[in-house]
Amino acid sequence: MINSTVFTIGKKAKDAFWNVVEDCLVEVHGLPRQDAHQRSMDLRTRIESPLPGIGISSEIFYHADPFDVACDIVGNQLDILQYFPQYDPILERHNW
Repeated sequence: MINSTVFTIGKKAKDAFWNVVEDCLVEVHGLPRQDAHQRSMDLRTRIESPLPGIGISSEIFYHADPFDVACDIVGNQLDILQYFPQYDPILERHNW
């Protein structure tokens, strides 16, 4: 028998994910806080409320690394290992 339990990501975990994304936009990419917040919330809205038949499941999206999501938002892919000294405290701050 196959276990059909579906794992869903709770609001608290999603909030932490987006807080990490926002802090990466500010601390790694140098965006002003207000711009970083707006950009991350715009993407979150699109991910969590996709048009029918278009987009990906938000549950799948949350398997991405927040650092990479921030890089995608600004269109500048960075090497996570090079920026880990900045990234690790962000992860710790948000218990991610």
